[in-house]
Amino acid sequence: MNQDLMDMLKQKVSPLDYLDYRQYLDAVYQIVKSKLNRYSYIRFSEDLGFSRTNVLHLIIKGKRPLTSKAASKVIAALQLSGPEKKYFVNLVKYQNARQPQSRENLFQELLQIKSKVLSQPESQSQLEFFSEWFHVIIYQMTFMADFNADPSYIAKAVKPNIRPEQARKSLQLLKSLKLIEDNPETGRLEPTKLRVTTGDEVASIAVTRYHQRMIDLGKESITSVPDQERDISSVSISIPMTLLPSLKEEISVFRKKILALADQKRNQCDEVYQMNIQLFPTTDLNKGDK
Repeated sequence: MNQDLMDMLKQKVSPLDYLDYRQYLDAVYQIVKSKLNRYSYIRFSEDLGFSRTNVLHLIIKGKRPLTSKAASKVIAALQLSGPEKKYFVNLVKYQNARQPQSRENLFQELLQIKSKVLSQPESQSQLEFFSEWFHVIIYQMTFMADFNADPSYIAKAVKPNIRPEQARKSLQLLKSLKLIEDNPETGRLEPTKLRVTTGDEVASIAVTRYHQRMIDLGKESITSVPDQERDISSVSISIPMTLLPSLKEEISVFRKKILALADQKRNQCDEVYQMNIQLFPTTDLNKGDK
């Protein structure tokens, strides 16, 4: 690849926007392919410092991992430096890690690198908002008519309990994001928005962290919350892959219905609940020996 193409790649795609090195490499490949006639995975592999094979195709499709040694070739070929280089190195380690604690530590590294390069202060605050599970809970508490903004009260009300200092900083964060404000007429903190959204800069990594935290809370609730206060169920099913889009659509419809039901009772709420919905494969028969 010539330098003009490299410069264009740097402007259009960055590893900092991905939580999967395969998706990043695929994005790079698609951009180059759109600019060069008859560009192939074999040529792509060669351009990134590998032998003239389809090794990059195997890596992008998840049939081979990208080792740390191979990642060094990619970094050199794509001229990654500074935060992008550090992020890509940690991203490869994160995806290749198998121990939960190791993955958690590496994810924290990715969060720290990402937060330092965000261009807007608001984006940094958004990333912080989704990085801790209790920010979302406290935000939902502000919809209650009798919401008590005392950090000590909030710390005890949230399950599992947090420290008063964490509650105080959470309220400050919600204010900085303009999600809550002081109402001079009522003298209380009140929400300004019904829903929370993320900007493009933080969407992928922020949402991933949010889901991880909430799934952890769901696991803990199996033993920490009485049966009459929760509903937990699961089902294992075998399906044709052609059915997956329909299942995802049904889940989307169900989720919207739950939100609509909750919105109808918004002025009467007295507790905050979390509903997690997961649908994921537990086999990969296409990779198995037949």
